[in-house]
Amino acid sequence: MDFSTTERGLQSLQKRTPDLSPQVKSIAATLLTCHFSDPAFLKGTKELLEIGTRGESDEHADPRWEPLAVGFYLTSSYLQHATALYRNDDSNISDVYMEGPRVPTVDTAVVQKKVNVEGMQVSSPEDGIVESDIVPFCEFIMAMCHGHLEHNEPRVRTLVAKVVGQHAKLGTTLKSENEMGAAIIAQSVSLYNTVLISLYEHLDSGRDSEQMSKSTEGALDDTTGWRALETNLYGIGSFIQASGARYFEFSGDRNENCISGGGVDEKLLKSVEHCCVTHVNRHVRAAGINVLEQMIHACTASFHKIDDASTAEMDGRGAIDMLLLPDSRLRQTIIAVLKTALGDNWSQVRMAGSVLCRVFFVAMIEYAEKFPTKMEDREIWLTPIYPILLPRMCLNRFYLAQGVKLYSHETWRILFDRSKGSAGAGIESVAMNAGAICRYYVKMADADNHVVREAACQAIAELANKIGRSEEHSHYLAPYVITLLQALLMCFHDESWPVRDEACLACGTFCLAYPKECEAELPTLFSRWTEQLTDQIWSVREDAAVALGDAIEAYGSSMFDQVMDILKRDLPSAKSQPAMSRDEYKRRQNDIDSHTDSQLYSCGSLAPKLRKGGAGRIGCSDCLITREKAPWEATDGCIYLIRELCSKLSTASSSDLVLSDDDLLPIMTELVDSCRVKHFPQSDDLRTTLWKQLPIIGKALGKQRFKRIYLQMFLNMLMDNVDLKSHASQLSIHAAGQCAEELANLVGHGIFRGRLEEDWQKDNFDRAMEERRQMAKSTVPEVFSPFGPAEAKLSVHPAVGADSLGISKPQPNGFGLMESF
Repeated sequence: MDFSTTERGLQSLQKRTPDLSPQVKSIAATLLTCHFSDPAFLKGTKELLEIGTRGESDEHADPRWEPLAVGFYLTSSYLQHATALYRNDDSNISDVYMEGPRVPTVDTAVVQKKVNVEGMQVSSPEDGIVESDIVPFCEFIMAMCHGHLEHNEPRVRTLVAKVVGQHAKLGTTLKSENEMGAAIIAQSVSLYNTVLISLYEHLDSGRDSEQMSKSTEGALDDTTGWRALETNLYGIGSFIQASGARYFEFSGDRNENCISGGGVDEKLLKSVEHCCVTHVNRHVRAAGINVLEQMIHACTASFHKIDDASTAEMDGRGAIDMLLLPDSRLRQTIIAVLKTALGDNWSQVRMAGSVLCRVFFVAMIEYAEKFPTKMEDREIWLTPIYPILLPRMCLNRFYLAQGVKLYSHETWRILFDRSKGSAGAGIESVAMNAGAICRYYVKMADADNHVVREAACQAIAELANKIGRSEEHSHYLAPYVITLLQALLMCFHDESWPVRDEACLACGTFCLAYPKECEAELPTLFSRWTEQLTDQIWSVREDAAVALGDAIEAYGSSMFDQVMDILKRDLPSAKSQPAMSRDEYKRRQNDIDSHTDSQLYSCGSLAPKLRKGGAGRIGCSDCLITREKAPWEATDGCIYLIRELCSKLSTASSSDLVLSDDDLLPIMTELVDSCRVKHFPQSDDLRTTLWKQLPIIGKALGKQRFKRIYLQMFLNMLMDNVDLKSHASQLSIHAAGQCAEELANLVGHGIFRGRLEEDWQKDNFDRAMEERRQMAKSTVPEVFSPFGPAEAKLSVHPAVGADSLGISKPQPNGFGLMESF
């Protein structure tokens, strides 16, 4: 079914398989030619709803849901159109926030430019509706909504929720100025009460009730919608959004549950909190969060049209007080829900919680901005909730889901730019709440979800980088350094390699910020760093090298000597790689027997689950299913380590320790010999790494030094790899061509070409440069996408500088995409 427009919804009825009855198709064809003002429109809509309710005895034993869904969709569009006709302003008729593609969108094309026809605002003369038809039609629709709140088809239930909201919006627009408005408001309140009763009944019955557990249709799981419970919550949210500030008047009529002076149904708040915090179903939790979001909007609607603070005290403060006062039940509920939702295991719920969090903070900030006399109270409203919400908001800026991550970054900017007005306000707030943030990070480093553990390691690294290395704020973090370091050491043994990777980087950052505090754990850290330097994952090897470079910068010559010993030991490892032909490698990769009856993995369920390692729970095993490390991978890790040594120790200005040519020349000579090997297929991958890192090494050493001592030793192997006849992999050939271009830019094209001794080498170089020029002409400019990698805008290595010819992975300050804190 296509619910993008009313036209497409009706056309879908004519194309359904199996076919719908000729009567339904005939009604759809008639409605396609009708305007909202035509009597045939309301007549046809009613017929679709009745057919979807009772069925057609001559055609189907059971009613089909499609006519019912389209009938409700047409009803929602009709009510939206009627609301637009009676509005006195040009504001948009927005929909209630509903997550995901499962939710149809009301047709926005039904509202066109308004003209005055017989005293009534209409879209055009033919679209003016008959006023006397509205109330009877709404009575019919309310009866239909009562009957289908618990329909088996979730799309029908969702559209019922939409109709509830549009009906309430029409009543709010008309208000009680005439008999028609009073009648529609009475209908809305009656249906709202019915929705509340249905909500409470579903919560009381639960998932294990006899009625639902014995029916296949009633079986409930943890992921799909829970019958009418989710729809009831969206219906309530739609009603609140449509009613605006008047919602608290309607809610206050329920005296037996109303909070004194608050106008909020306390039983509803308790039920919503249960749905958001305790309920097992993610759709229900997200729908409950939406209800709270709409309540906040209703609170803020009361002061948006007030011009002075004295009037606010009389007219608007009662509703906004429910967000500001510490003893307010609504405020307490929102904070309790955010405490759980911002750490939910489902990204959908975490995103809904992030939206609620922003709306909550912005509501308080906007109130203070609107009434300057209240500015001094702003910190009284915000500061007490910082220890609860700031840790979760900080962590979500590193969460794997891009929507949550980017939205959380923007929320952070909005909160501290608007509430504090200074660039360092975020860092100051984090430092002042360091205890709560550190405790939360340590807890999340031990979470069951490996994505959360990864984010926790990144967030801990940010603390060390931004707070620990700040003279003004480092003392706030100092009491928690040992605890944070122990959490990272635990993550060092994680089964998930991204967690190990981030823990590795974070430990290096901690050593830079707190070298004395980390010195006791240095033997363990060094062992883990050198182990990950030979890991099967290339990014883990690279980040282990980055961490070892940080350790050298922190501990000086003692660490440098240990690293040099490891480098000399592991660099020649590729020579000992067992020989294998390319054909043999392909046969092994395509061997059916090797891939039969093996463990299957699902990106949705992450099966088998990635367990937490270390801490005495399951030993030091990093993975249940893994391959053995290959010797060439140790050489590959050493290439990254050489890059770090050259970047950090090439000049006296960068460190008291300087990497001399007496130390570096033997290493570079061994590097060339080790990367020249070709007796195994992965040797192309090894050379690809070399060509990607060599321009960074050359830039770090400096033009004169690199050109005089080290350039010549790589040229033969580089030009051989550029040659298309070398049978190397395409990745290796491309990397070699890019390396040649960057090195030529560094030392000069004429000098680089002059160093080539053979004519075939010069020909290969000229061809590669021409290909690079053609590629540059055809390259499409990069445009940032929120759906791209987390570090879409790569930064250069800090030791190389912004004008580097090579691009290195962003450093673990966290935050190549967005500013931190």
